Amino acid sequence: MNLITAAADLHRRSIVIDGLNISRWGDAEVYRHLHAGGLTAINASVAVWEGCKQTLQNIAGFYGDFEHYAQWIQPVTRIADIHAAKKNNRVGIIFGFQNSTPIEDDLNLLEVYYRLGVRVIQITYNDLNYVGAGCYEREDVGLSQFGVDLVKEMNRLGMVVDLSHVGYRTTMEAIEVSEQPVWFSHANPMALREHCRNKSDEQVKALVAKGGVVGANIFPPFLKRGYDSTLEDLIDVLDYWVGIAGLDHVSIGLDFTENQSAEWFQWLMGGKRKGSTVYPLQLPLKLPQGITRADEMPNVTQGLINRGYSDEDTQKIMGLNVLRLFKEVWRE
Repeated sequence: MNLITAAADLHRRSIVIDGLNISRWGDAEVYRHLHAGGLTAINASVAVWEGCKQTLQNIAGFYGDFEHYAQWIQPVTRIADIHAAKKNNRVGIIFGFQNSTPIEDDLNLLEVYYRLGVRVIQITYNDLNYVGAGCYEREDVGLSQFGVDLVKEMNRLGMVVDLSHVGYRTTMEAIEVSEQPVWFSHANPMALREHCRNKSDEQVKALVAKGGVVGANIFPPFLKRGYDSTLEDLIDVLDYWVGIAGLDHVSIGLDFTENQSAEWFQWLMGGKRKGSTVYPLQLPLKLPQGITRADEMPNVTQGLINRGYSDEDTQKIMGLNVLRLFKEVWRE
């Protein structure tokens, strides 16, 4: 068996979990590409800037998609569902928020969202909210008392605390407060590309001390070569994180935005501001050559094998490390 065939076989057999996808839900091509890419499960963003009502509408739309696209996707709310998705040759959809704005000012809504299937919440998205400061905020005020209570309630319910877009001080305080491992679902090294959205070695070491996991992403501004990046740049990020965090704490969170419009990107990056964006993008977004869509996911497995990772270590990075994190936090 040659190296390419061996990597393809390994990918087919592996549990593959993408820690962040925010593509255009309801689009048949998006689901078809996820399925063709051999994904076992994804953390699917169902809210970024939305409040409660629109978030509920987004979740309702996904429930319709589970029926309409049942040949490709199915819901995931517990560990057994991930294994079932693998057995059924479908992509498991884990509901995740990229912001805590859907909770508004009512922590009681956390349990409502949990019962609707939400299992991951990133506590801030770039800006300041009730919980704390995002990574683009003018001043990082740290975790608020409301934020402390939110983290504790998420721990109680069994929801993963995601800190990818969170400011430095707020990140470190959330790690300290959390009694459960936390997640940088899609965050690259500050050491390879100095950008406020990337994470320092110090932050990742604090994450690992609590048993957390850090996932590499392919969003061009956060990669060393920016819009000239290729798959090799993603593997470089994974290599770097393995050196800092160790093989048991590294994963992928590629941050696909497949089939999203220019208007959507303006909304995403602009947030609640008027006439300004947190970071100007070159559109259409040019993702790294070799990993531009979810159906190219087997290339990541191939890239790790080419770089000298063993089958066992490749499987850890591609999904098993995140599965372990989910097992610890979800508790079911």
